[in-house]
Amino acid sequence: MKIISMILVILILSFSMCWAQKTPMEKAYGLYFQGKMKEAIKIMEEQGKENPNPQTYYFIGYAYYKMKKMDMAKEYFDKAYQLESFYKPVVKK
Repeated sequence: MKIISMILVILILSFSMCWAQKTPMEKAYGLYFQGKMKEAIKIMEEQGKENPNPQTYYFIGYAYYKMKKMDMAKEYFDKAYQLESFYKPVVKK
């Protein structure tokens, strides 16, 4: 009976640890929403190098925008647009 209980505890703990693991982008989004822009950008830039993705570049651009680093924000917004026209900048008339 003790062996069965121990096995159940081990299984429950192993499943809960799997659920607790986050992807790098989930971690980056969490850091972003905590206001930790530099840490979030670092993770997102690494992910962007491995897997160029317009959403990642757009989010990096927005993080730089929130930090008031407009040149860097524009650079990443442009990268997002180059990969996907959906990210076309809005031009005020």
